[in-house]
Amino acid sequence: MKNRYIIFAALLATAGLSSCDMEKYPYDAIEESQYMQKLSDYTSARVGLYSKFPQMTTGDYLLTSEFQCDDFLASANYTNTYGSQYRWDFQSSDTYIENYWKEYYNIISRCNYYIDSYAKVENGSVQMDEADVAVANAYVGEAYFIRAYCYFQLATLFCQPYDETTAESNMGLPLQLVYNPTSDASQYMGRSSLKATFDQILSDLSEATNRVDASLTVNTANQALVNYITQDVVTAFKSRLALYMKDYGTAITCATSLISSNQYPLISDAATFRDMWVHDMGSEVIWQIYMNKDAYGSPTGVSFWGQHQPDVTTQSMDFIPAQSLLDLYATNDIRFDAFYEPFVFNASNGASGSIYVFDKYPGNPDLQPEISTNDWYTNKSKPFRISEQYLIAAEAYCESNDVTNGASYLNQLRASRIAGYTNQNFAGSNDLRIAIQNERRKELVGEGFRFVDLKRWGLGVDRGNSYQDANLVLQPGNAQTTALAREAGDYRFVWPIPKTEIDVNPQISGQQNPGY
Repeated sequence: MKNRYIIFAALLATAGLSSCDMEKYPYDAIEESQYMQKLSDYTSARVGLYSKFPQMTTGDYLLTSEFQCDDFLASANYTNTYGSQYRWDFQSSDTYIENYWKEYYNIISRCNYYIDSYAKVENGSVQMDEADVAVANAYVGEAYFIRAYCYFQLATLFCQPYDETTAESNMGLPLQLVYNPTSDASQYMGRSSLKATFDQILSDLSEATNRVDASLTVNTANQALVNYITQDVVTAFKSRLALYMKDYGTAITCATSLISSNQYPLISDAATFRDMWVHDMGSEVIWQIYMNKDAYGSPTGVSFWGQHQPDVTTQSMDFIPAQSLLDLYATNDIRFDAFYEPFVFNASNGASGSIYVFDKYPGNPDLQPEISTNDWYTNKSKPFRISEQYLIAAEAYCESNDVTNGASYLNQLRASRIAGYTNQNFAGSNDLRIAIQNERRKELVGEGFRFVDLKRWGLGVDRGNSYQDANLVLQPGNAQTTALAREAGDYRFVWPIPKTEIDVNPQISGQQNPGY
């Protein structure tokens, strides 16, 4: 699996990087046998664990699956960005899919190196004083968390949805758990079962629970706690994972513990809510990826606004929101004004009309490059927010046939988003389930959840010609554009193992996902 591994020089920061601030990024390396011998080595290498997240939580890594779904339609000025995903005709050689697989396994390789190195401290072959060991142990907890997070992200796209009754027989991921950057193909891993994959994710999260300690790893005098992996971040991920695995009891316990802590209060003020998406500041954020002008992610908003133009009236976007999405919002929902911007779109086909543009990624002015405008629409990623935890609690209670508690958490979220909201009662689990599904669509739109949600719910995709203006979308009525419909279980709900992996790894031969 040559694509899995990155060279040592790219993996680690130099020993000279003494700070663990996110402002510091690796730029060199030292000879491997002399590294990871003291705490400063672990502190420097830790930066390498975090440094990929600005890229891996923005742009392609959020949107590739998003554009398979029904929330966004290609505009009349469409440039064929994510074209194979939008048309549902991608193959195993698709660049977006290959990069997703490769980069997540690259991060896993970094984690493996870090964990393997610390094993030498645990077995006594590397000596450190007791205080330094405690800090390094907390660092390695972050590595376990990141490895679990990466395997989960891969599994939700490249594997069947988790079902306890079929997990043993369904194929999971190749589980590379040691750092072994070899070119010997006989040592590459084949695919595990889906059960083994999720067992490993659970095991890594257990290690993170036992080790992560932000009081040892974050200096809150000059570092923002929200930029680092904490026990609350671990709990938020446990909640998401448990919901995906249909372990509703664990999902409820984890989600409600975060909610009841009152550490992340919901925002009900419209201006404050909007500011969470413009300046990336808000009480609801549990984990936010650090970025600055020198180290930032991809401009996620470019797909919805096009490259920044001095004259905003000439903006040319690839995707515009579907009318079916816009219709879900109440007139006094603060999310509508926060996420959508009215705009007069002058299309290249000569048509012109008033539409709403998706504006959840307007670009943080503090991140805007001083010269280039190519990265204008960049915002700091927020992989975990408290609103998702309300939705997890609501869904987990609903699927446990507790409509009362499920409705309570859904109503609490809605009351923070909709001025003058009156709590809604639900006739039964099915009515509540539909309401929760719609609420997830409204709240989490554009954050990479929609495709995985439809997949785990056993629902298909149906765009239903739900455009704002037929003259402003690409080929209205075409079965590969606005009229695209795919049933639940369509084989492309599971992404193909990339051809590059198949070509170099004999162990994975014959383990391609069906249909490719």
